[in-house]
Amino acid sequence: MPDPATAPTLSGTWLLLVPSGLEEHPAVRAAVRALDAHGAAHELLSVDGADARRDGLAPLVSHLPDGSTPEGILSLLALDQTPHPDHSAVPLGLAATAALVQALSQTAPVAPLWCVTQGAVAAVATDPLPHPHQAQIWGMGRVAALEHPHLWGGLIDLPTVVDARTAARIASVLVPGQPEDQVAIRSTTLARRLERAACPDTAPTAWRPTGTTLITGGTGALGAHVARWLAHHGAPHLHLISRSGPDAPGATQLTQELTTLGTTVTITACDVTDRTALQHLLDTIPAEHPLTTVIHAAGIAENTPLAELDLPGIEAVLRPKALAAALLHELTEGLDLSAFVLFSSGAAAWGGSRQPSYAAANAYLDALAEHRRARGLPATSLAWAPWSDAGMAADEAVVEYYRRRGMRPLDTDLAIASLQYSLDHGDTTVTIADIDWERFPAGFTAQRPSPLLSDLAAAASPGVDATPDDAAAVNGSLQRQLATSTPTQQHQLLLHHIQTHAAAILGHPTIDAVPPTQPFQELGFDSLTAVEFGHRLSAATGLDLPPTLVFDHPTPKELADFLRERLVEGELTSEGHLLSELDRWDAVSAPSAVDEAARRRITGRLRLLLAKWNDAERKTERSAAHSELETATAEDIFDLISDEFGKS
Repeated sequence: MPDPATAPTLSGTWLLLVPSGLEEHPAVRAAVRALDAHGAAHELLSVDGADARRDGLAPLVSHLPDGSTPEGILSLLALDQTPHPDHSAVPLGLAATAALVQALSQTAPVAPLWCVTQGAVAAVATDPLPHPHQAQIWGMGRVAALEHPHLWGGLIDLPTVVDARTAARIASVLVPGQPEDQVAIRSTTLARRLERAACPDTAPTAWRPTGTTLITGGTGALGAHVARWLAHHGAPHLHLISRSGPDAPGATQLTQELTTLGTTVTITACDVTDRTALQHLLDTIPAEHPLTTVIHAAGIAENTPLAELDLPGIEAVLRPKALAAALLHELTEGLDLSAFVLFSSGAAAWGGSRQPSYAAANAYLDALAEHRRARGLPATSLAWAPWSDAGMAADEAVVEYYRRRGMRPLDTDLAIASLQYSLDHGDTTVTIADIDWERFPAGFTAQRPSPLLSDLAAAASPGVDATPDDAAAVNGSLQRQLATSTPTQQHQLLLHHIQTHAAAILGHPTIDAVPPTQPFQELGFDSLTAVEFGHRLSAATGLDLPPTLVFDHPTPKELADFLRERLVEGELTSEGHLLSELDRWDAVSAPSAVDEAARRRITGRLRLLLAKWNDAERKTERSAAHSELETATAEDIFDLISDEFGKS
């Protein structure tokens, strides 16, 4: 992003949140200058991360002390990397940021939230990335952008040394309407993009295991696949560790399988987040097979929206993934390793709905890999999409869940080959995924535009699952039903369609799980499911519906009202609707039901309507027609209606 030709201009008063005790931090001073020197004012709010709670923050961030609304919110809470006193795997900055997002989500939309880190991402090859723990804010922030798009501003990473130009560059990012939302400020301002990994022309030196390879999560599905691959490639000694160790399901069979392949196997129960236990385990590795490779594949899944997150939940996810990785790094950095492999996730690369802690933990793994490389240590972090027959994606329902979102689970052989390729080529951070580039970006940007995928994504095509003939048939059937229904029946018909499609997308067997008045987001809809839902309803109704449909009309009942307006009240000139209304009028009206004077008034109105509907070439005859109709009886008029509209 080039520096602007003129100084950026901001306005209003911004709320500046900083960790208690860090009010004079260089990054804080740069943020203050960014606001004060470019037309804005600021109100500083010091936050103790150990005491930060959504209910306590909500009244402080919804209004300024004078009762006015802030123009924007700039958070530097990430600067506090101190472990939480009650949840040691959670940095105070992450805990406070989660509470801040939750506080803003339960108040009326006030202003965009921008989160600032320093030295948390590797934007250029020479970045030292001294603060990998702050990268957790980037992982959680990407989830916040998906789940709370209307309150999210973006992420800004400052250089390790703030200079005279940093403040102006911060201000240029904060200017309203500026499209980038993931930015690193270095010698210039850099916007984040995902791009295809380069394929080097030179033949690499094939990486091969030697000595002892330590695999965390070694008895799990992913760890077992990796262990078999290593055994096939001649690994002398594999040390698999997990919480259950040799008592894990399938551990005995796995040991036998690996031993048959010619490798020595040790399986140990060990809590990798316990520094003392991990150090003891490392001390037991035999001297004849020194530790040369670490593969960290442990971790647990998450399915919790950010708004429902609590500190025990964050710690439960961060501890086996991020804290364990930190200890593995610290306790092995003095060893002569040939590979230090971290199993990260696509949730860290682009964000994952209902995975705020998981995205944060894996963003730390990516940052740790960059941190190690900058120090001359081996490191490879692989951000995986789900594997096809391992872990959660071994479940058919999960496979279908990801497929609908444009992500095909990875073939296991392809995943293993990608692991080998990354080690052969010395990759530091790489994302490995099989993505439908028409479907996936549509969901990713459904509620909030994002340039992150702009270099990769093709134009999204609505209704990718429906053929034109199928869509037309469904649309025609619904239109016919609507045309012959009362307004109440029309609403119920559309509501049933909405509930049926919603239940199918969410995996419910009946529509009972989709109450008419419960918000779609409470039912489990996210931006990706919203896109598929919009595609289905577009095919069923023939309407060009936006991907924000479930957010613009947040309950099934409200959406049914909206669709009825578009399909019925908004289509008053359709042939089916007009004929239906004429039939309805004819069914409840008869010439004998009114007196002669009323019949003559009604007859006069009908004459005018019939003249209006005559063919264009008969317009010149309209006066004559009026004259003839003037003497017609009511019975004559209804006979004429029958002849003109085919009613018998």
